[in-house]
Amino acid sequence: MKLTNKTIIVVGATGGIGRVLCHEFYNHGANVVLVARTREKLEDLQVSMGIGQERTLVIPADATSVADMEKVFRAAGKKFGKVHTLVISAGTWKRLSVDDMASQANASFEELYKSIFLPTAIAGFVGQKFFRRQGEGFIVNISSHAAIRPHLKGNLSYGAMKAAARHYMLSLRAELCNTGVKVCDLQPAIVNTPENGQFLATKEQREKAVQPETIAKWIIKFIDYPHVPAEKLFDSDVVL
Repeated sequence: MKLTNKTIIVVGATGGIGRVLCHEFYNHGANVVLVARTREKLEDLQVSMGIGQERTLVIPADATSVADMEKVFRAAGKKFGKVHTLVISAGTWKRLSVDDMASQANASFEELYKSIFLPTAIAGFVGQKFFRRQGEGFIVNISSHAAIRPHLKGNLSYGAMKAAARHYMLSLRAELCNTGVKVCDLQPAIVNTPENGQFLATKEQREKAVQPETIAKWIIKFIDYPHVPAEKLFDSDVVL
Protein backbone atom coordinates (compact mmCIF):
# COMPACT_ATOMS: atom_id res chain seq x y z
CA MET A 1 0.00 0.00 0.00
CA LYS A 2 2.70 2.44 -1.11
CA LEU A 3 0.19 5.22 -1.74
CA THR A 4 -1.64 5.12 1.60
CA ASN A 5 -2.85 8.61 2.61
CA LYS A 6 -1.86 10.06 -0.76
CA THR A 7 -4.47 11.75 -2.94
CA ILE A 8 -4.25 11.62 -6.74
CA ILE A 9 -6.48 13.55 -9.13
CA VAL A 10 -6.90 11.85 -12.50
CA VAL A 11 -8.22 14.06 -15.30
CA GLY A 12 -9.61 11.91 -18.10
CA ALA A 13 -10.36 9.14 -15.62
CA THR A 14 -12.85 7.26 -17.79
CA GLY A 15 -10.58 6.89 -20.84
CA GLY A 16 -8.65 3.72 -21.60
CA ILE A 17 -5.42 4.76 -19.89
CA GLY A 18 -7.06 6.86 -17.21
CA ARG A 19 -9.36 4.06 -16.10
CA VAL A 20 -6.47 1.66 -15.51
CA LEU A 21 -4.45 4.33 -13.72
CA CYS A 22 -7.34 4.92 -11.33
CA HIS A 23 -7.59 1.21 -10.52
CA GLU A 24 -3.83 0.88 -9.99
CA PHE A 25 -3.59 3.94 -7.76
CA TYR A 26 -6.60 2.80 -5.72
CA ASN A 27 -5.23 -0.73 -5.36
CA HIS A 28 -1.97 0.72 -4.04
CA GLY A 29 -3.84 2.57 -1.29
CA ALA A 30 -4.37 6.07 -2.74
CA ASN A 31 -7.37 8.32 -2.45
CA VAL A 32 -8.40 8.78 -6.08
CA VAL A 33 -10.32 11.79 -7.43
CA LEU A 34 -12.07 10.78 -10.65
CA VAL A 35 -12.50 13.64 -13.13
CA ALA A 36 -14.19 13.51 -16.55
CA ARG A 37 -17.17 15.13 -18.23
CA THR A 38 -19.79 12.39 -17.78
CA ARG A 39 -21.09 11.57 -14.31
CA GLU A 40 -22.52 8.19 -15.33
CA LYS A 41 -19.17 6.95 -16.61
CA LEU A 42 -17.41 8.24 -13.52
CA GLU A 43 -19.86 6.50 -11.20
CA ASP A 44 -19.47 3.27 -13.16
CA LEU A 45 -15.71 3.54 -12.73
CA GLN A 46 -16.10 4.28 -9.03
CA VAL A 47 -18.23 1.15 -8.54
CA SER A 48 -15.69 -0.97 -10.42
CA MET A 49 -12.97 0.17 -8.00
CA GLY A 50 -14.71 -1.21 -4.91
CA ILE A 51 -17.87 -1.08 -2.86
CA GLY A 52 -16.58 1.51 -0.41
CA GLN A 53 -16.34 5.14 -1.52
CA GLU A 54 -14.20 6.41 1.34
CA ARG A 55 -11.13 6.66 -0.89
CA THR A 56 -12.77 7.88 -4.10
CA LEU A 57 -14.40 11.12 -5.14
CA VAL A 58 -16.38 11.64 -8.35
CA ILE A 59 -16.30 15.14 -9.87
CA PRO A 60 -17.83 15.70 -13.32
CA ALA A 61 -15.85 18.59 -14.79
CA ASP A 62 -14.66 20.18 -18.00
CA ALA A 63 -10.86 20.32 -17.89
CA THR A 64 -10.87 23.26 -20.30
CA SER A 65 -12.68 25.35 -17.66
CA VAL A 66 -10.61 27.13 -15.03
CA ALA A 67 -13.66 27.32 -12.74
CA ASP A 68 -14.27 23.57 -13.03
CA MET A 69 -10.67 22.66 -12.31
CA GLU A 70 -10.53 25.00 -9.32
CA LYS A 71 -13.68 23.27 -8.07
CA VAL A 72 -11.93 19.89 -8.46
CA PHE A 73 -8.99 20.92 -6.29
CA ARG A 74 -11.20 22.57 -3.67
CA ALA A 75 -13.37 19.44 -3.38
CA ALA A 76 -10.36 17.12 -3.26
CA GLY A 77 -8.72 19.22 -0.56
CA LYS A 78 -11.93 19.42 1.45
CA LYS A 79 -12.45 15.64 1.49
CA PHE A 80 -8.87 14.36 1.68
CA GLY A 81 -6.78 17.29 2.89
CA LYS A 82 -3.51 17.35 1.00
CA VAL A 83 -3.41 16.58 -2.74
CA HIS A 84 -0.18 14.90 -3.83
CA THR A 85 -0.46 14.32 -7.57
CA LEU A 86 -2.33 15.48 -10.66
CA VAL A 87 -2.37 13.09 -13.61
CA ILE A 88 -3.67 14.45 -16.93
CA SER A 89 -4.78 11.87 -19.48
CA ALA A 90 -6.61 13.98 -22.03
CA GLY A 91 -7.60 13.58 -25.65
CA THR A 92 -8.16 11.04 -28.33
CA TRP A 93 -6.35 9.96 -31.48
CA LYS A 94 -7.55 11.21 -34.87
CA ARG A 95 -5.79 10.46 -38.13
CA LEU A 96 -4.87 13.34 -40.41
CA SER A 97 -2.53 13.08 -43.39
CA VAL A 98 -1.67 15.13 -46.46
CA ASP A 99 -4.25 13.19 -48.47
CA ASP A 100 -7.18 14.45 -46.39
CA MET A 101 -9.33 17.41 -47.39
CA ALA A 102 -8.46 20.87 -46.09
CA SER A 103 -11.87 21.03 -44.40
CA GLN A 104 -11.04 17.80 -42.57
CA ALA A 105 -7.75 19.28 -41.44
CA ASN A 106 -9.49 22.36 -40.06
CA ALA A 107 -11.97 20.25 -38.09
CA SER A 108 -9.23 17.95 -36.81
CA PHE A 109 -7.01 20.80 -35.61
CA GLU A 110 -9.91 22.40 -33.74
CA GLU A 111 -11.08 19.15 -32.17
CA LEU A 112 -7.65 18.04 -30.96
CA TYR A 113 -6.73 21.49 -29.71
CA LYS A 114 -9.84 21.37 -27.51
CA SER A 115 -9.43 17.73 -26.43
CA ILE A 116 -5.63 17.52 -26.01
CA PHE A 117 -3.83 20.83 -25.62
CA LEU A 118 -6.41 23.00 -23.87
CA PRO A 119 -7.32 20.57 -21.04
CA THR A 120 -3.64 19.80 -20.48
CA ALA A 121 -2.80 23.49 -20.28
CA ILE A 122 -5.72 24.50 -18.06
CA ALA A 123 -5.53 21.52 -15.69
CA GLY A 124 -1.77 21.93 -15.41
CA PHE A 125 -1.99 25.66 -14.78
CA VAL A 126 -4.65 25.40 -12.10
CA GLY A 127 -2.81 22.43 -10.58
CA GLN A 128 0.50 24.28 -10.24
CA LYS A 129 -1.26 27.20 -8.54
CA PHE A 130 -2.75 24.82 -5.96
CA PHE A 131 0.50 22.93 -5.43
CA ARG A 132 2.54 26.10 -5.00
CA ARG A 133 0.18 27.27 -2.25
CA GLN A 134 0.42 23.83 -0.71
CA GLY A 135 4.22 23.84 -0.96
CA GLU A 136 4.62 20.68 -3.05
CA GLY A 137 2.94 18.47 -5.66
CA PHE A 138 3.50 16.33 -8.72
CA ILE A 139 2.00 17.02 -12.17
CA VAL A 140 2.12 14.21 -14.74
CA ASN A 141 0.93 14.53 -18.32
CA ILE A 142 0.23 11.44 -20.44
CA SER A 143 1.50 12.59 -23.82
CA SER A 144 2.49 10.36 -26.76
CA HIS A 145 5.57 9.23 -28.66
CA ALA A 146 3.98 11.07 -31.60
CA ALA A 147 5.00 14.27 -29.79
CA ILE A 148 8.68 13.50 -30.41
CA ARG A 149 8.47 11.39 -33.61
CA PRO A 150 7.32 13.58 -36.51
CA HIS A 151 8.05 10.75 -38.98
CA LEU A 152 4.96 8.83 -37.80
CA LYS A 153 2.47 9.18 -40.65
CA GLY A 154 -1.11 10.20 -40.12
CA ASN A 155 -0.33 12.34 -37.06
CA LEU A 156 -0.38 15.82 -38.53
CA SER A 157 -2.91 17.08 -35.97
CA TYR A 158 -2.51 14.55 -33.14
CA GLY A 159 1.29 14.71 -33.07
CA ALA A 160 1.27 18.50 -33.27
CA MET A 161 -1.11 18.89 -30.33
CA LYS A 162 0.74 16.31 -28.22
CA ALA A 163 3.99 18.11 -29.05
CA ALA A 164 2.45 21.40 -27.97
CA ALA A 165 1.28 19.82 -24.71
CA ARG A 166 4.76 18.35 -24.15
CA HIS A 167 6.40 21.73 -24.73
CA TYR A 168 3.96 23.32 -22.31
CA MET A 169 4.80 20.76 -19.63
CA LEU A 170 8.54 21.20 -20.08
CA SER A 171 8.14 25.00 -19.93
CA LEU A 172 5.96 24.66 -16.83
CA ARG A 173 8.64 22.51 -15.23
CA ALA A 174 11.32 25.12 -15.98
CA GLU A 175 9.28 27.92 -14.41
CA LEU A 176 8.45 25.82 -11.33
CA CYS A 177 12.08 25.03 -10.57
CA ASN A 178 12.77 25.20 -6.80
CA THR A 179 9.08 25.60 -5.90
CA GLY A 180 8.58 22.03 -4.69
CA VAL A 181 6.30 21.24 -7.63
CA LYS A 182 7.48 18.36 -9.86
CA VAL A 183 6.41 18.07 -13.51
CA CYS A 184 6.89 15.17 -15.93
CA ASP A 185 5.69 14.43 -19.46
CA LEU A 186 5.18 10.74 -20.28
CA GLN A 187 5.28 9.63 -23.92
CA PRO A 188 3.92 6.11 -24.49
CA ALA A 189 3.86 4.41 -27.87
CA ILE A 190 0.61 2.63 -28.73
CA VAL A 191 -1.08 1.51 -25.51
CA ASN A 192 -3.12 -1.64 -24.98
CA THR A 193 -6.53 -0.04 -24.44
CA PRO A 194 -9.98 -0.80 -25.92
CA GLU A 195 -9.76 2.42 -27.95
CA ASN A 196 -6.75 1.00 -29.81
CA GLY A 197 -8.42 -2.30 -30.58
CA GLN A 198 -8.51 -1.54 -34.31
CA PHE A 199 -4.70 -1.47 -34.36
CA LEU A 200 -4.08 -4.26 -31.86
CA ALA A 201 -6.06 -7.05 -33.48
CA THR A 202 -4.00 -9.99 -32.24
CA LYS A 203 -2.98 -11.22 -28.80
CA GLU A 204 0.68 -10.82 -29.76
CA GLN A 205 0.18 -7.16 -30.70
CA ARG A 206 -1.68 -6.45 -27.48
CA GLU A 207 1.10 -8.02 -25.44
CA LYS A 208 3.80 -6.06 -27.28
CA ALA A 209 1.99 -2.76 -26.86
CA VAL A 210 2.62 -0.49 -23.89
CA GLN A 211 0.53 -1.65 -20.95
CA PRO A 212 -1.28 1.08 -19.00
CA GLU A 213 -0.31 -0.75 -15.81
CA THR A 214 3.35 -0.09 -16.72
CA ILE A 215 2.65 3.63 -16.87
CA ALA A 216 0.85 3.49 -13.53
CA LYS A 217 3.73 1.66 -11.86
CA TRP A 218 6.23 4.25 -13.14
CA ILE A 219 4.16 7.09 -11.64
CA ILE A 220 3.82 5.20 -8.37
CA LYS A 221 7.57 4.63 -8.27
CA PHE A 222 8.41 8.31 -8.64
CA ILE A 223 5.59 9.80 -6.57
CA ASP A 224 7.83 10.22 -3.51
CA TYR A 225 11.09 10.99 -5.33
CA PRO A 226 12.24 14.59 -4.80
CA HIS A 227 13.54 14.67 -8.39
CA VAL A 228 11.88 13.13 -11.44
CA PRO A 229 12.88 13.06 -15.12
CA ALA A 230 11.50 15.84 -17.27
CA GLU A 231 10.08 13.24 -19.68
CA LYS A 232 9.88 9.50 -20.15
CA LEU A 233 9.34 7.45 -23.33
CA PHE A 234 7.52 4.12 -23.12
CA ASP A 235 8.35 2.28 -26.34
CA SER A 236 6.78 -0.86 -27.80
CA ASP A 237 7.61 -3.57 -30.32
CA VAL A 238 4.32 -3.30 -32.18
CA VAL A 239 4.66 -2.92 -35.93
CA LEU A 240 1.60 -1.23 -37.45
